[in-house]
Amino acid sequence: MNDPIRIPRPATPADDKVDAHTETPAVPPHQGPADRPAPGTYALRVALGEHGYQALNRHRQAYGTALGELADLLWRTAREADRLHRKLLRHAAHVRDRLDHALAPSQEPLFAPATGLLQNAGHTTDLHAARLAQQVRQVIVVLESYQAVVRRTKP
Repeated sequence: MNDPIRIPRPATPADDKVDAHTETPAVPPHQGPADRPAPGTYALRVALGEHGYQALNRHRQAYGTALGELADLLWRTAREADRLHRKLLRHAAHVRDRLDHALAPSQEPLFAPATGLLQNAGHTTDLHAARLAQQVRQVIVVLESYQAVVRRTKP
């Protein structure tokens, strides 16, 4: 019941390259937060394709219709997942900065202010991650409803 929602990551050119020394796929350099696709928008683009994503935007303009309202709900739900994703990334960066500061080599190890640091950070991270997972599940439910309506309205 609590299976994690998996959204495939986009393929990168580095996925096709193989490291000649190890015969394993080459690992691309660490992506920054700006390089990562936002999960809500990315899920819509993958599920609908580019043509379907453009149709979603057209359907959103049909104010006062059931399809228009559903398309707008889907778009807003995906945008909320994107916002929560950015919030989780900002929180992770903040925790990383606090850990870097607490464990800086310039500080005396016995006096590093790391006591209790991860307890609060871990709880907050869990809350942000759970809220994001909940929102992604909601995107999936609204997306399925939208796709069902679109299939029924096609001539």
